[in-house]
Amino acid sequence: MSEEDRDFDELTENLDYYTRTEIGKQQLLEEHKKREKRFIEELLKYYKPQRDVVWMSSYCKNCIYFVEKGSAVAKCEYNDSKLVKPFYGTVVWKIVKDLVSGKSFFEVEEIKWDQKWIDVANEEIENAMLKINKGRPYSCYIPKR
Repeated sequence: MSEEDRDFDELTENLDYYTRTEIGKQQLLEEHKKREKRFIEELLKYYKPQRDVVWMSSYCKNCIYFVEKGSAVAKCEYNDSKLVKPFYGTVVWKIVKDLVSGKSFFEVEEIKWDQKWIDVANEEIENAMLKINKGRPYSCYIPKR
């Protein structure tokens, strides 16, 4: 039997103590905090936050992490992510049939990042890039020398 199982058994056997006394409530709160901390530490061992796509700001082109990939798409080496200009990213949908219910629904098949999803002038795209991140550079920004 694990330590957590023993703790749970003790808790269920002494519910009155842990729910009706101040000391018991405090001990229960402390135990909860310990378990939450252990859970988060375990989770972070395996989970790495990921940014696959980041909107390209006006600062990106002057950053040391910027790598040109095309007119609308670039790469950020810092985040290992795709940098995409505003108004780009056309969704390609496919219809999928649920085998259990027999109902059909739409599912994203792919996103074409080099195509605009709406016809917008290049000036508007540049203006939108100026407003990304409230007009400030991203925290990873380091200017090229």
